[in-house]
Amino acid sequence: MPITRRTAVLGAPLLALTGCSRESDSRPTVRWVVDPSAVRPEQIRVFNRRYPNIRVINDPDAGPQRILTQLAGGVPPEVFAIYSPQSVAMFARKDVLEDLRPWVARYGIDMNAFWPQLDGFIYEGGDRHRGAINGFPDNCGVYVLFYNKRMFREAGVEEPKDAWTWEQFIDAARRLTIRRNGRTVQFGVVLPPSYLLEMFLWQMGQTWYSPDGTRCMLDTPEAHRTFEFWASLRQEHRVAPSASEEQGLAALGGWGGAQNLFKAEKAAMVITGRWLIIEWRQKKDLQWDIAPVPYGSERRGMLESKIYAIPRSCRKKELAFTFLRHLLSADNQMLVADYGDGQPSIERYCRTPQFLLNPAYPTERRNRVYIEEMRYARIKQQSPWVQQLDVDTIRDAECDRIWQGEITPTQAANNIARRINAIIRRNRANPNLMD
Repeated sequence: MPITRRTAVLGAPLLALTGCSRESDSRPTVRWVVDPSAVRPEQIRVFNRRYPNIRVINDPDAGPQRILTQLAGGVPPEVFAIYSPQSVAMFARKDVLEDLRPWVARYGIDMNAFWPQLDGFIYEGGDRHRGAINGFPDNCGVYVLFYNKRMFREAGVEEPKDAWTWEQFIDAARRLTIRRNGRTVQFGVVLPPSYLLEMFLWQMGQTWYSPDGTRCMLDTPEAHRTFEFWASLRQEHRVAPSASEEQGLAALGGWGGAQNLFKAEKAAMVITGRWLIIEWRQKKDLQWDIAPVPYGSERRGMLESKIYAIPRSCRKKELAFTFLRHLLSADNQMLVADYGDGQPSIERYCRTPQFLLNPAYPTERRNRVYIEEMRYARIKQQSPWVQQLDVDTIRDAECDRIWQGEITPTQAANNIARRINAIIRRNRANPNLMD
Protein backbone atom coordinates (compact mmCIF):
# COMPACT_ATOMS: atom_id res chain seq x y z
CA MET A 1 0.00 0.00 0.00
CA PRO A 2 3.05 2.77 -1.65
CA ILE A 3 1.44 0.74 1.12
CA THR A 4 4.49 -1.57 0.66
CA ARG A 5 7.91 -1.33 2.26
CA ARG A 6 10.35 -3.85 0.85
CA THR A 7 13.85 -4.84 1.81
CA ALA A 8 15.90 -6.88 -0.64
CA VAL A 9 17.59 -9.91 0.91
CA LEU A 10 19.96 -11.38 -1.62
CA GLY A 11 21.90 -13.82 0.49
CA ALA A 12 19.26 -15.25 2.82
CA PRO A 13 20.63 -18.09 4.97
CA LEU A 14 19.36 -21.62 4.46
CA LEU A 15 17.45 -21.41 7.75
CA ALA A 16 15.36 -18.52 6.42
CA LEU A 17 14.81 -20.20 3.07
CA THR A 18 13.61 -23.50 4.43
CA GLY A 19 11.72 -22.29 7.47
CA CYS A 20 13.47 -24.96 9.57
CA SER A 21 13.60 -24.29 13.28
CA ARG A 22 16.76 -23.77 15.23
CA GLU A 23 17.81 -26.68 17.42
CA SER A 24 16.60 -24.73 20.48
CA ASP A 25 13.13 -24.18 18.99
CA SER A 26 11.44 -27.30 17.68
CA ARG A 27 8.04 -25.72 17.04
CA PRO A 28 6.56 -26.03 13.53
CA THR A 29 7.44 -22.91 11.57
CA VAL A 30 5.53 -20.55 9.29
CA ARG A 31 7.84 -18.51 7.08
CA TRP A 32 5.93 -15.33 6.26
CA VAL A 33 7.46 -13.44 3.35
CA VAL A 34 6.30 -9.83 3.66
CA ASP A 35 7.70 -6.32 4.01
CA PRO A 36 9.43 -5.77 7.38
CA SER A 37 6.96 -3.19 8.69
CA ALA A 38 7.32 -2.27 12.36
CA VAL A 39 3.90 -3.82 13.00
CA ARG A 40 5.05 -7.34 12.02
CA PRO A 41 6.55 -8.30 15.42
CA GLU A 42 3.33 -7.24 17.12
CA GLN A 43 1.26 -9.23 14.64
CA ILE A 44 3.37 -12.29 15.41
CA ARG A 45 3.02 -11.74 19.17
CA VAL A 46 -0.76 -11.50 18.85
CA PHE A 47 -0.78 -14.73 16.81
CA ASN A 48 1.38 -16.50 19.39
CA ARG A 49 -0.97 -15.57 22.21
CA ARG A 50 -3.47 -17.93 20.60
CA TYR A 51 -1.00 -20.34 18.96
CA PRO A 52 2.06 -20.49 21.23
CA ASN A 53 3.20 -23.76 19.67
CA ILE A 54 3.72 -22.28 16.19
CA ARG A 55 6.78 -20.24 15.31
CA VAL A 56 6.44 -17.43 12.73
CA ILE A 57 9.44 -15.96 10.90
CA ASN A 58 9.07 -12.59 9.15
CA ASP A 59 11.24 -13.11 6.06
CA PRO A 60 11.64 -9.67 4.39
CA ASP A 61 10.21 -9.60 0.88
CA ALA A 62 12.32 -8.85 -2.18
CA GLY A 63 9.71 -9.14 -4.92
CA PRO A 64 8.10 -11.79 -7.16
CA GLN A 65 11.31 -13.02 -8.77
CA ARG A 66 12.74 -14.13 -5.43
CA ILE A 67 9.57 -16.08 -4.68
CA LEU A 68 9.66 -17.73 -8.10
CA THR A 69 13.29 -18.69 -7.51
CA GLN A 70 12.42 -20.28 -4.17
CA LEU A 71 9.47 -22.16 -5.70
CA ALA A 72 11.67 -23.48 -8.50
CA GLY A 73 14.28 -24.50 -5.92
CA GLY A 74 11.77 -26.47 -3.85
CA VAL A 75 11.95 -24.19 -0.80
CA PRO A 76 8.55 -22.46 -0.82
CA PRO A 77 7.47 -20.17 2.01
CA GLU A 78 4.30 -21.04 3.88
CA VAL A 79 2.72 -17.61 3.27
CA PHE A 80 3.88 -14.75 1.06
CA ALA A 81 2.63 -11.28 0.12
CA ILE A 82 1.67 -10.22 -3.42
CA TYR A 83 1.47 -6.47 -3.92
CA SER A 84 -0.36 -5.86 -7.20
CA PRO A 85 -3.22 -7.44 -9.20
CA GLN A 86 -0.85 -8.00 -12.09
CA SER A 87 1.59 -9.93 -9.88
CA VAL A 88 -1.35 -12.00 -8.64
CA ALA A 89 -2.26 -12.73 -12.27
CA MET A 90 1.35 -13.64 -13.07
CA PHE A 91 1.56 -16.16 -10.21
CA ALA A 92 -1.87 -17.57 -11.16
CA ARG A 93 -0.79 -17.91 -14.79
CA LYS A 94 2.19 -19.94 -13.67
CA ASP A 95 -0.20 -22.14 -11.63
CA VAL A 96 1.84 -21.88 -8.42
CA LEU A 97 -0.87 -20.60 -6.05
CA GLU A 98 -3.06 -22.72 -3.84
CA ASP A 99 -6.72 -22.17 -4.71
CA LEU A 100 -8.21 -21.34 -1.32
CA ARG A 101 -11.83 -22.15 -2.25
CA PRO A 102 -11.78 -25.61 -0.63
CA TRP A 103 -10.22 -24.14 2.54
CA VAL A 104 -12.80 -21.34 2.61
CA ALA A 105 -15.60 -23.89 2.35
CA ARG A 106 -14.02 -26.15 4.97
CA TYR A 107 -13.64 -23.39 7.57
CA GLY A 108 -16.68 -21.29 6.63
CA ILE A 109 -14.81 -18.10 5.76
CA ASP A 110 -17.23 -15.30 4.85
CA MET A 111 -15.77 -13.88 1.63
CA ASN A 112 -18.50 -11.22 1.50
CA ALA A 113 -16.96 -9.61 4.58
CA PHE A 114 -14.14 -8.06 2.52
CA TRP A 115 -14.53 -4.66 0.91
CA PRO A 116 -15.87 -5.54 -2.59
CA GLN A 117 -13.30 -3.19 -4.15
CA LEU A 118 -10.66 -5.80 -3.23
CA ASP A 119 -12.03 -8.45 -5.60
CA GLY A 120 -9.33 -7.64 -8.16
CA PHE A 121 -6.70 -8.76 -5.64
CA ILE A 122 -8.51 -11.74 -4.14
CA TYR A 123 -10.03 -13.56 -7.10
CA GLU A 124 -8.42 -14.86 -10.27
CA GLY A 125 -9.59 -12.56 -13.04
CA GLY A 126 -11.18 -10.32 -10.43
CA ASP A 127 -14.37 -12.41 -10.67
CA ARG A 128 -15.72 -13.49 -7.27
CA HIS A 129 -18.34 -15.71 -8.91
CA ARG A 130 -16.01 -17.82 -11.03
CA GLY A 131 -12.40 -17.07 -10.15
CA ALA A 132 -10.13 -19.05 -7.85
CA ILE A 133 -9.38 -17.46 -4.48
CA ASN A 134 -5.69 -16.58 -4.64
CA GLY A 135 -5.24 -15.11 -1.17
CA PHE A 136 -6.54 -12.88 1.60
CA PRO A 137 -5.76 -9.21 2.26
CA ASP A 138 -5.49 -8.06 5.88
CA ASN A 139 -5.30 -4.33 5.15
CA CYS A 140 -5.96 -1.79 2.43
CA GLY A 141 -5.91 1.97 2.07
CA VAL A 142 -7.46 4.77 0.05
CA TYR A 143 -5.64 7.99 -0.82
CA VAL A 144 -6.83 11.10 1.01
CA LEU A 145 -5.67 14.68 1.44
CA PHE A 146 -3.66 15.26 4.61
CA TYR A 147 -3.32 18.89 5.65
CA ASN A 148 -1.55 20.89 8.36
CA LYS A 149 -4.15 22.63 10.53
CA ARG A 150 -1.70 25.20 11.92
CA MET A 151 -0.49 26.26 8.47
CA PHE A 152 -4.08 26.59 7.26
CA ARG A 153 -4.97 28.69 10.28
CA GLU A 154 -1.96 31.00 9.90
CA ALA A 155 -2.59 31.46 6.16
CA GLY A 156 -6.29 32.14 6.71
CA VAL A 157 -7.28 29.20 4.50
CA GLU A 158 -10.51 27.47 5.48
CA GLU A 159 -10.10 23.75 6.12
CA PRO A 160 -11.78 21.54 3.49
CA LYS A 161 -15.10 20.18 4.71
CA ASP A 162 -15.62 18.07 1.58
CA ALA A 163 -13.71 17.17 -1.58
CA TRP A 164 -12.09 20.11 -3.32
CA THR A 165 -11.94 20.46 -7.08
CA TRP A 166 -8.50 20.69 -8.67
CA GLU A 167 -8.99 24.44 -8.99
CA GLN A 168 -9.81 24.85 -5.28
CA PHE A 169 -6.84 22.67 -4.40
CA ILE A 170 -4.43 24.77 -6.47
CA ASP A 171 -5.85 28.01 -5.05
CA ALA A 172 -5.31 26.80 -1.47
CA ALA A 173 -1.80 25.55 -2.35
CA ARG A 174 -0.88 29.00 -3.70
CA ARG A 175 -2.06 30.71 -0.52
CA LEU A 176 -0.17 28.20 1.63
CA THR A 177 3.14 28.66 -0.24
CA ILE A 178 5.49 31.12 1.46
CA ARG A 179 8.49 32.73 -0.24
CA ARG A 180 11.12 34.91 1.44
CA ASN A 181 13.95 36.70 -0.31
CA GLY A 182 13.31 34.76 -3.50
CA ARG A 183 13.38 31.40 -1.70
CA THR A 184 10.42 29.15 -0.93
CA VAL A 185 10.42 28.24 2.77
CA GLN A 186 7.00 26.58 2.84
CA PHE A 187 5.27 24.77 0.00
CA GLY A 188 1.57 24.33 -0.42
CA VAL A 189 1.80 20.65 -1.30
CA VAL A 190 4.20 17.76 -1.79
CA LEU A 191 4.18 16.77 -5.47
CA PRO A 192 2.02 13.62 -5.77
CA PRO A 193 4.10 10.64 -6.96
CA SER A 194 3.83 9.84 -10.67
CA TYR A 195 1.94 6.62 -9.98
CA LEU A 196 -0.99 8.77 -8.84
CA LEU A 197 -1.33 10.09 -12.39
CA GLU A 198 -3.62 7.12 -12.99
CA MET A 199 -5.99 8.29 -10.26
CA PHE A 200 -6.01 11.82 -11.66
CA LEU A 201 -6.70 10.34 -15.10
CA TRP A 202 -9.78 8.53 -13.77
CA GLN A 203 -10.94 11.86 -12.39
CA MET A 204 -10.96 13.17 -15.96
CA GLY A 205 -13.23 10.30 -17.05
CA GLN A 206 -10.42 8.42 -18.82
CA THR A 207 -8.55 5.18 -18.06
CA TRP A 208 -4.92 4.19 -18.47
CA TYR A 209 -5.86 1.33 -20.80
CA SER A 210 -8.79 0.42 -23.00
CA PRO A 211 -11.22 -1.98 -21.23
CA ASP A 212 -9.53 -5.04 -22.76
CA GLY A 213 -6.04 -3.77 -21.93
CA THR A 214 -4.89 -3.78 -25.56
CA ARG A 215 -4.23 -0.05 -25.81
CA CYS A 216 -2.69 2.59 -23.55
CA MET A 217 -4.97 5.64 -23.60
CA LEU A 218 -2.54 8.41 -22.65
CA ASP A 219 -2.56 9.99 -26.11
CA THR A 220 -6.00 11.52 -25.45
CA PRO A 221 -7.09 15.07 -24.53
CA GLU A 222 -8.12 13.87 -21.06
CA ALA A 223 -4.68 12.41 -20.45
CA HIS A 224 -3.01 15.57 -21.70
CA ARG A 225 -5.01 17.70 -19.26
CA THR A 226 -4.17 15.28 -16.45
CA PHE A 227 -0.43 15.50 -17.06
CA GLU A 228 -0.60 19.28 -17.47
CA PHE A 229 -2.44 19.64 -14.13
CA TRP A 230 0.07 17.45 -12.32
CA ALA A 231 3.15 19.16 -13.77
CA SER A 232 1.68 22.63 -13.18
CA LEU A 233 1.97 22.13 -9.42
CA ARG A 234 5.74 22.30 -9.88
CA GLN A 235 6.27 24.24 -13.08
CA GLU A 236 3.53 26.85 -13.40
CA HIS A 237 2.17 27.43 -9.90
CA ARG A 238 5.38 26.49 -8.06
CA VAL A 239 3.40 25.23 -5.09
CA ALA A 240 5.26 21.89 -4.99
CA PRO A 241 9.04 21.59 -4.54
CA SER A 242 11.32 20.49 -7.33
CA ALA A 243 13.46 17.41 -6.84
CA SER A 244 16.44 19.55 -5.81
CA GLU A 245 14.28 21.63 -3.47
CA GLU A 246 12.98 18.46 -1.82
CA GLN A 247 16.58 17.48 -1.05
CA GLY A 248 17.50 20.99 0.09
CA LEU A 249 14.62 21.14 2.54
CA ALA A 250 16.09 18.09 4.30
CA ALA A 251 12.93 16.16 5.14
CA LEU A 252 12.90 14.30 8.41
CA GLY A 253 13.94 10.66 8.30
CA GLY A 254 11.59 7.71 8.28
CA TRP A 255 9.68 5.77 5.69
CA GLY A 256 7.81 7.92 3.17
CA GLY A 257 10.54 9.76 1.24
CA ALA A 258 9.54 13.22 0.00
CA GLN A 259 6.17 12.83 1.70
CA ASN A 260 7.98 13.42 4.98
CA LEU A 261 8.21 17.09 4.00
CA PHE A 262 4.72 17.18 5.46
CA LYS A 263 5.96 15.69 8.71
CA ALA A 264 8.81 18.24 8.72
CA GLU A 265 6.21 21.02 8.26
CA LYS A 266 7.84 22.19 5.05
CA ALA A 267 4.66 21.46 3.06
CA ALA A 268 1.07 22.13 4.08
CA MET A 269 -0.63 19.28 2.19
CA VAL A 270 0.15 15.81 0.91
CA ILE A 271 -1.94 13.19 -0.91
CA THR A 272 -1.21 9.78 0.56
CA GLY A 273 -2.79 6.96 2.52
CA ARG A 274 -3.46 6.12 6.15
CA TRP A 275 -0.29 4.04 6.34
CA LEU A 276 1.76 7.22 6.78
CA ILE A 277 0.04 8.22 10.01
CA ILE A 278 2.61 5.87 11.55
CA GLU A 279 5.10 8.65 10.70
CA TRP A 280 2.81 11.58 11.52
CA ARG A 281 2.10 10.25 15.03
CA GLN A 282 5.79 10.29 15.87
CA LYS A 283 5.76 14.09 15.85
CA LYS A 284 3.51 14.91 18.76
CA ASP A 285 3.10 18.62 17.95
CA LEU A 286 2.12 18.02 14.31
CA GLN A 287 -1.46 19.27 13.91
CA TRP A 288 -2.95 17.39 10.98
CA ASP A 289 -6.29 16.28 9.67
CA ILE A 290 -7.69 14.61 6.55
CA ALA A 291 -10.16 15.41 3.77
CA PRO A 292 -11.29 13.64 0.59
CA VAL A 293 -8.82 13.63 -2.28
CA PRO A 294 -9.25 16.58 -4.73
CA TYR A 295 -10.90 15.70 -8.04
CA GLY A 296 -11.20 16.85 -11.66
CA SER A 297 -14.45 16.36 -13.55
CA GLU A 298 -15.37 13.20 -11.59
CA ARG A 299 -14.77 11.95 -8.06
CA ARG A 300 -12.46 8.95 -8.23
CA GLY A 301 -9.93 7.54 -5.78
CA MET A 302 -7.27 4.85 -5.72
CA LEU A 303 -7.13 1.85 -3.41
CA GLU A 304 -3.92 0.07 -2.40
CA SER A 305 -3.71 -3.40 -0.91
CA LYS A 306 -1.95 -6.74 -1.10
CA ILE A 307 -2.88 -10.37 -0.52
CA TYR A 308 -1.24 -13.20 1.35
CA ALA A 309 -1.05 -16.42 -0.66
CA ILE A 310 -0.01 -20.03 -0.05
CA PRO A 311 2.14 -21.77 -2.70
CA ARG A 312 0.69 -24.96 -4.17
CA SER A 313 3.99 -26.67 -3.34
CA CYS A 314 3.79 -25.71 0.34
CA ARG A 315 4.26 -28.81 2.50
CA LYS A 316 2.51 -27.35 5.56
CA LYS A 317 -0.75 -26.04 4.14
CA GLU A 318 -2.81 -26.62 7.25
CA LEU A 319 -0.29 -24.63 9.25
CA ALA A 320 -0.18 -21.89 6.60
CA PHE A 321 -3.97 -21.59 6.49
CA THR A 322 -4.09 -21.35 10.28
CA PHE A 323 -1.93 -18.26 9.99
CA LEU A 324 -4.03 -16.87 7.11
CA ARG A 325 -7.19 -17.31 9.17
CA HIS A 326 -5.57 -15.40 12.01
CA LEU A 327 -4.89 -12.44 9.70
CA LEU A 328 -8.66 -12.16 9.25
CA SER A 329 -9.39 -12.33 12.97
CA ALA A 330 -10.69 -9.40 14.97
CA ASP A 331 -7.42 -9.32 16.94
CA ASN A 332 -5.29 -8.79 13.83
CA GLN A 333 -7.75 -6.57 11.98
CA MET A 334 -8.04 -4.19 14.91
CA LEU A 335 -4.26 -4.25 15.40
CA VAL A 336 -3.96 -3.02 11.80
CA ALA A 337 -6.54 -0.33 12.55
CA ASP A 338 -4.96 0.81 15.82
CA TYR A 339 -1.41 0.80 14.51
CA GLY A 340 -2.30 2.85 11.45
CA ASP A 341 -1.09 0.35 8.86
CA GLY A 342 -3.85 1.31 6.43
CA GLN A 343 -7.34 0.19 7.32
CA PRO A 344 -8.85 -3.27 7.87
CA SER A 345 -9.67 -5.27 4.75
CA ILE A 346 -12.87 -6.54 6.38
CA GLU A 347 -15.44 -3.79 6.13
CA ARG A 348 -17.19 -4.22 9.48
CA TYR A 349 -13.98 -3.57 11.42
CA CYS A 350 -13.75 -0.13 9.77
CA ARG A 351 -17.16 0.73 11.16
CA THR A 352 -16.35 -0.01 14.79
CA PRO A 353 -16.20 2.79 17.38
CA GLN A 354 -12.56 1.83 17.98
CA PHE A 355 -11.67 2.63 14.36
CA LEU A 356 -13.86 5.71 14.00
CA LEU A 357 -12.47 7.38 17.13
CA ASN A 358 -9.62 5.59 18.83
CA PRO A 359 -9.33 6.92 22.42
CA ALA A 360 -5.55 6.67 22.14
CA TYR A 361 -5.60 9.25 19.32
CA PRO A 362 -8.41 11.69 20.18
CA THR A 363 -7.38 14.29 17.58
CA GLU A 364 -7.99 11.83 14.72
CA ARG A 365 -11.67 12.63 14.48
CA ARG A 366 -12.33 12.26 10.75
CA ASN A 367 -11.63 8.56 10.24
CA ARG A 368 -15.03 8.23 8.60
CA VAL A 369 -13.45 9.91 5.54
CA TYR A 370 -11.52 6.70 4.83
CA ILE A 371 -14.81 4.79 4.73
CA GLU A 372 -16.62 7.39 2.62
CA GLU A 373 -13.78 7.51 0.10
CA MET A 374 -14.10 3.76 -0.48
CA ARG A 375 -17.20 4.36 -2.59
CA TYR A 376 -15.06 6.22 -5.13
CA ALA A 377 -12.00 3.95 -4.92
CA ARG A 378 -10.75 1.40 -7.38
CA ILE A 379 -7.55 -0.59 -7.75
CA LYS A 380 -5.00 0.19 -10.46
CA GLN A 381 -5.91 -0.97 -13.92
CA GLN A 382 -3.73 -3.72 -15.30
CA SER A 383 -3.10 -4.82 -18.87
CA PRO A 384 -2.49 -8.54 -19.44
CA TRP A 385 -0.14 -7.59 -22.27
CA VAL A 386 2.56 -5.56 -20.50
CA GLN A 387 4.54 -6.02 -17.31
CA GLN A 388 3.87 -3.36 -14.67
CA LEU A 389 7.61 -2.96 -14.08
CA ASP A 390 7.99 -1.87 -17.73
CA VAL A 391 5.09 0.56 -17.37
CA ASP A 392 6.53 2.08 -14.18
CA THR A 393 9.98 2.44 -15.77
CA ILE A 394 8.63 4.14 -18.90
CA ARG A 395 6.31 6.45 -16.93
CA ASP A 396 9.03 7.60 -14.54
CA ALA A 397 11.61 8.07 -17.31
CA GLU A 398 9.29 10.27 -19.39
CA CYS A 399 8.15 12.24 -16.33
CA ASP A 400 11.79 12.90 -15.42
CA ARG A 401 12.23 14.42 -18.89
CA ILE A 402 9.51 16.94 -18.01
CA TRP A 403 11.56 18.18 -15.06
CA GLN A 404 14.71 18.29 -17.20
CA GLY A 405 12.90 20.66 -19.57
CA GLU A 406 13.27 18.26 -22.50
CA ILE A 407 9.56 17.68 -23.20
CA THR A 408 6.16 19.07 -22.22
CA PRO A 409 3.69 17.13 -20.04
CA THR A 410 1.54 16.46 -23.14
CA GLN A 411 4.57 15.07 -24.99
CA ALA A 412 5.38 12.89 -21.99
CA ALA A 413 1.86 11.42 -22.03
CA ASN A 414 2.10 10.73 -25.77
CA ASN A 415 5.53 9.15 -25.41
CA ILE A 416 4.34 6.85 -22.61
CA ALA A 417 1.38 5.74 -24.74
CA ARG A 418 3.59 5.14 -27.77
CA ARG A 419 6.19 3.10 -25.86
CA ILE A 420 3.66 1.03 -23.91
CA ASN A 421 1.55 0.34 -27.01
CA ALA A 422 4.67 -0.90 -28.83
CA ILE A 423 5.24 -3.44 -26.03
CA ILE A 424 1.57 -4.47 -26.07
CA ARG A 425 1.69 -5.09 -29.84
CA ARG A 426 4.89 -7.13 -29.48
CA ASN A 427 3.53 -9.25 -26.64
CA ARG A 428 0.21 -9.87 -28.34
CA ALA A 429 2.11 -11.14 -31.37
CA ASN A 430 4.23 -13.39 -29.14
CA PRO A 431 2.54 -14.02 -25.73
CA ASN A 432 5.53 -16.08 -24.55
CA LEU A 433 7.43 -12.80 -24.10
CA MET A 434 5.20 -12.00 -21.12
CA ASP A 435 7.03 -14.68 -19.12
